[in-house]
Amino acid sequence: MIYEKEKRYIIPFGDVPSKRAEMPEISVDERRGNFLEVETGFPEDMALKEAKRCLGCRRCLGCALCWAECKPEAIDFNIPDEILELEFDDVIVTNGQDNVFYSFNSRLGYGKYPDVIIDLQFERMLSPTGPTKGMVLSPLDGRIPKNVAIVQGHPEDDETHLLSSLVFGVNASTIALDNTQDLQVTLISSFCPSFQEKFLSSAENIRGLTMISGTPISVEKGDDEEPLHLTYSNNGEAHHKAFDLIVVLTKSKISPEQRALMKNLS
Repeated sequence: MIYEKEKRYIIPFGDVPSKRAEMPEISVDERRGNFLEVETGFPEDMALKEAKRCLGCRRCLGCALCWAECKPEAIDFNIPDEILELEFDDVIVTNGQDNVFYSFNSRLGYGKYPDVIIDLQFERMLSPTGPTKGMVLSPLDGRIPKNVAIVQGHPEDDETHLLSSLVFGVNASTIALDNTQDLQVTLISSFCPSFQEKFLSSAENIRGLTMISGTPISVEKGDDEEPLHLTYSNNGEAHHKAFDLIVVLTKSKISPEQRALMKNLS
């Protein structure tokens, strides 16, 4: 039941998903005679759990200010919950914020170098509503890169994956080239027959985009001021080239949670 407290309308909730995690602290004995930090911070697993709890509530805080300010009285907190049965021809289950993908060559530097990112991060970067508002920027230092490589994370995969990832790579390259002045993009991947037949000639005519049929091998880097050094094979020979930003094309994976949801919906 809604009630008023200190000129605020309050809605009590008894279904809080989970309690707030308690900050770990050193013992009283450990604190004596030193200036050690008392709060040690969350370990990684607890920090991830707490972040998901905080960001995943998707629920009303209970202040009821919206109800108080709604002049048409369109908000009614007293409407009881009900279960609706809806009919659809198709149901699409998405990953949401948890993007799961198959592992790829760890030597490509993803997770090691901040300026090696995956295609999903690149797609978000190119979005007008993304963190950089469509600008291509290095996550390392925020600079605009001059040379970007888009490389295949699964060069030996099947035709379907190679085709879809190559089409994505070309489309993303086009957007990046349109948004960023003086940018050069190199796409390195195995070219499946269907891509060669339908799209390769058009891709090779895109200004600023270089298409290379090859396999990425490794990425190395010295200090933060140096570019990324990519090694890839082409026609049996190893080649080396420097890039400011490297994007790895991934292969999406169905998570256990998705499988369970799909099973329940089927």
